[in-house]
Amino acid sequence: MENEEKTNILLNNNSDRKILENKSEDKQPFYFIPEDKPVIIKKIEKPNILKNLFRSASVSKSKRILLDNLALLLSSGMGITSSLRTILNNSQNKNINKDLEKIINNVESGKTLWESFEEQSFLPKFLISLIKIGEDSGNLSEKIKKTVISLEKDARRKSQLKTALFYPVFVMSLTLIIGIGVSIFVLPKIGDVLVSLDVELPLVTKVMVEIGVFLEKYWLTVIPTTLFVFGMIFYILFGFSKTKWMGQWLTYHLPVFNTLINRTEVSRFSYNLSMLMSSGVPITVALNSISDVHEYYMYKNYLKVLVEEVNQGKTFTNSFKKYRKMTNYLFPYTAQDIISAGEESGKLVEVLDTIGSKFEEEAEQISKTIGILIEPILLIVVWAGVVFLAVAILLPIYTLVGNFNA
Repeated sequence: MENEEKTNILLNNNSDRKILENKSEDKQPFYFIPEDKPVIIKKIEKPNILKNLFRSASVSKSKRILLDNLALLLSSGMGITSSLRTILNNSQNKNINKDLEKIINNVESGKTLWESFEEQSFLPKFLISLIKIGEDSGNLSEKIKKTVISLEKDARRKSQLKTALFYPVFVMSLTLIIGIGVSIFVLPKIGDVLVSLDVELPLVTKVMVEIGVFLEKYWLTVIPTTLFVFGMIFYILFGFSKTKWMGQWLTYHLPVFNTLINRTEVSRFSYNLSMLMSSGVPITVALNSISDVHEYYMYKNYLKVLVEEVNQGKTFTNSFKKYRKMTNYLFPYTAQDIISAGEESGKLVEVLDTIGSKFEEEAEQISKTIGILIEPILLIVVWAGVVFLAVAILLPIYTLVGNFNA
């Protein structure tokens, strides 16, 4: 290690910290605990321009790294403030650093860590509840590790949905771009040739020619307008908070995607509820906390109903029966039966964890095969466009050849 630059923090029996800085090319901080076991702290990297386009995903990853480092330092014997400052000194993410500085100031002024996180809206409510229990029970590092696992699972679920959507969106976008290029640069020339044949053009050919002529004249207006309209539709369906429920409803009712979304949301519900209940969070508080975690409005609304039922002392089984139609719409029958059995046997936490793992595996498998399942539909769309062009071009030629033979 003589030729490596390291920042060493030595923790003695009194938890005093001594920082030694050496010179070398490696700037990775390297920490030692009393037993001389090395603990490497991950750096929170500065986001590049590309990552800034997807800022939420980048910040989420940075938070996971921060919490992972925090759990590591706390388990080694460092205090909360010292651990946070150590992480801050090694972080290059300006967005995270701003929140981290405010959190440190709050902790130094006497507030608890969970209160500081809550004030900065640093984590979802259910994870803040978990950290609160960790502080109250003196087992903070373990609870923070659980929050990291939960965030990693949530990021994996979102990645599965994005991966599943990428293939069809890419194919349709490429088809659209090629179609526009052909319409602007190829169809007008083909139209001129067909018109010069001096034969009666079929309707499909006339439509193709008119489209080509129109786009050749007005493509500078048509294309930006079309892109703007599609962009606004996409924003209304998936971006604007007050109307994106329509996009959620649409995607939830698409074949294949509805199963993927269903498995993803049920996995999120089961795992998070199991994690909170196993940590000692009351079931009513746990249900109320995780309701905000779900992305799809139907699951948010259903959990609010479920919270009201449980607050009245009713079981999951009774709630499932009372709202049978809504429950069947959102929860597979197997999940309902397993949860009911877990309630009766007193092993609800264990069965919820099992459901979370099982459905997460199913969602991952669907996301991997979704391209194969959707490919026939995409081929039909592309085939329809090719057939339209082929028929429009070949029909006049066949008519001309028939006239020559006559």
